[in-house]
Amino acid sequence: MHRFFVDYKVSSDQIVIDDKNDVNHIKRALRVTIGEKLEICDVESDEYIVEVKSLDDVIICDVIEKSTVDRESPIQIDLYQGLAKGSKMETIIQKSVELGIHTIYPLNTKRAIVKLDDKGEKKKVERWQKIADEAAKQSKRSHLPLVEKVLSIKNFSSVSKQYDLILVAYELESSRTLKQLLSNDYKRIAVVIGPEGGFEVEEVDTLVKLGAHSISLGPRILRTETAGSTLVSILQYELGDISKS
Repeated sequence: MHRFFVDYKVSSDQIVIDDKNDVNHIKRALRVTIGEKLEICDVESDEYIVEVKSLDDVIICDVIEKSTVDRESPIQIDLYQGLAKGSKMETIIQKSVELGIHTIYPLNTKRAIVKLDDKGEKKKVERWQKIADEAAKQSKRSHLPLVEKVLSIKNFSSVSKQYDLILVAYELESSRTLKQLLSNDYKRIAVVIGPEGGFEVEEVDTLVKLGAHSISLGPRILRTETAGSTLVSILQYELGDISKS
């Protein structure tokens, strides 16, 4: 059953889908017909099974069933991802959303190959947000992860204080292992991943001064498109909602 989100709290027996992209997708791509059923998730993460009653400029649905299903992780993990080239960034966003990432911050670093002007950034962020939205629908998320504007290392201080734990994946042998840091009950974690060329030492030093922990993910060097998903998977297994049974 196809899943969609509305940006309000449902308070009646009818739900109106008025987002133009969703309306077009339902009518033209999915070719949904009157009488078909959809899944709708509202702004408070309540889920509804609905029946389509009208297909016009907006789509009107009747509520058949309501349920409260806890699909979100008990830990909030935000991804700060160094700008990656080509389709790598899209893959990173898609897979991190499937794994339960809450918010994604594209990160501008010294070794990033990708350079964006204001116009290019706006178009990229819009594209990345669409990918995040589709991944959230496909993976039955209750929350639509937000892709924020590009952030620089020097401006990381503006967000660093909101986290219980900040982890920077870095390949130096002196980096601490992740296992050494996961003994506490963390609720909000930032994962910071470098671009294809990795971080400059000065960038890691800046992050560490802001409270980050430089950690190793093992003896093998992981690609930027692998490192984030690997680290998030470990965190979800150890602290989140991926079953250990």
